[in-house]
Amino acid sequence: MKQLPPLTLERRLDSRIWGGNRLAPWMGLSQAPSPLAEIWLVYADLPVIAPGLPARTLGELAALHGPDLLGTTPHAQTGEEFPLLAKLIDAADHLSLQVHPDDAFALRYEAASGFRGKTEAWHILSTQPNAEVLHGWNQHVDRALCEQALREQCMLSLVRRVAVRPGDTVYVPAGTIHAINAGVMLFEIQQRSDLTYRLYDYGRPRELQIEQALRVLDYAPSPAAITPPQRLSSTRTLLVQSQFFAMERWTLSAPTACTSDPRSFDIFTVVDGHVRFECASASHTLSCGSALVVPASLGQYRLVPAPHASLLRCYVP
Repeated sequence: MKQLPPLTLERRLDSRIWGGNRLAPWMGLSQAPSPLAEIWLVYADLPVIAPGLPARTLGELAALHGPDLLGTTPHAQTGEEFPLLAKLIDAADHLSLQVHPDDAFALRYEAASGFRGKTEAWHILSTQPNAEVLHGWNQHVDRALCEQALREQCMLSLVRRVAVRPGDTVYVPAGTIHAINAGVMLFEIQQRSDLTYRLYDYGRPRELQIEQALRVLDYAPSPAAITPPQRLSSTRTLLVQSQFFAMERWTLSAPTACTSDPRSFDIFTVVDGHVRFECASASHTLSCGSALVVPASLGQYRLVPAPHASLLRCYVP
């Protein structure tokens, strides 16, 4: 394998009508749009900032270096595309009630978009009192009942409300009806897709995609929204795992030696404290909201908290 250095990316800051004002102070950003709804941290189209590399996007580097960057597992699954998107979301108002398609539907009916399906997971970072998300059904539902609820403008009456608090992780498979409600700030890992079908949007002047949504909704009884954490070691906890991604939380209070896995890249995102990432080719100091892509071929590196830090590690299992 060709050894590649760790990669930092230019972030994309996005102002939307439901956005809040907590991300900028949490990350120490001196200039940011207001409201600040989303920050895209890792995405194929974001430019890479890395000494010694030509100015390229992450997707271009993935196409150039293949499994040396991606690892053997994602390269075998989705070829030379970078398969994940990592972002931060701060909701001061309710997001639309929505659903995402799976790979089969996206590849058949949305091929022109260049996207696959969209399965995602949320790790809750901060909440205001009585914060909740919408996830799945609260009763037996079929398409006919959904169509009736849409006609009668009572779609929210069918959807399960889930109270959330910092540290919770919510798994949202493709086909799950869902929404992030006001007062929730979170980290999201998802497939590299921006396909969203809105069913209800609180009267906002935005397009709805009701017919597509009704076709891709999973009408089966909904599994639990919050995934139980699994302790892997004294410092590592598995938060969620699917065929598309896994997410762990690492809690560090001492320098930790690591080695990259040739099967998959890693995305590290700091969610508490500060940490210094050290390897033979580079050193990066990371604070809250900072993300780093560790290529599968990097080799040995070290994480040095100052003095404590929590990171989310995302990868393709």
